Amino acid sequence: MNRSELLTELKKEARYISNEDLSLARAAIMEAVEHVPEPYKTIYSSDYFTFLYENFLRLKGHGEVQIGEELDVQEYTSLLDSIKDKSYSEDRKREALTRFTTLVLAYLVFIVKEPLHPVGMVFPGGMRITQKELHYYCPVKDKQSETNISFCEFCICKDNSEME
Repeated sequence: MNRSELLTELKKEARYISNEDLSLARAAIMEAVEHVPEPYKTIYSSDYFTFLYENFLRLKGHGEVQIGEELDVQEYTSLLDSIKDKSYSEDRKREALTRFTTLVLAYLVFIVKEPLHPVGMVFPGGMRITQKELHYYCPVKDKQSETNISFCEFCICKDNSEME
C-alpha cells in the first residue's frame, strides 16, 4: 500500500464518523482529564481536541494527490495495534474516540508527516512542542516513548535534546 492508497482509505472511513461520534469522542477526552489540574485540563481537553478535529477536517478535504511512496506496512500495523491496545473499551464514548483518533493519527503520521500534538502545545513545566525549520521537537518525547499511554514512538518529533 502506498500513501495515496492509504489517504483514499482514510477519507473513505472518515465519512463514517458522524457528529454524534465526534460528540462522544469529545466527551471521552473530557472524562479522561477530569482530575487533571488547570491549565493542563483545558489544554488536553479543549485545545488538543480542537487540534484533532481540525486535522480530521483536513483529512476529509485533502485533495487527491499522487503520493507513490510506499507505506511502511509494519509501522502502520503497529500504530493500529497500539491504538487498539491502549483504547479497548466497551464504552461508546471510548469507541468513538478510538475510531476518530485512529484516522487522525494515521493521517498525521503517514500522510502529512506532522507531530501528534500541535506546535506550541504546553506540557507540565511550561515546555512546548517547537518547530525549527523542517524539524519538530518535543520536550517529553524521550520520557513518554516507553509508557503504555502515549503514541510517541510514531510521532515525527525529535526529542528537545536533539535540537541543533
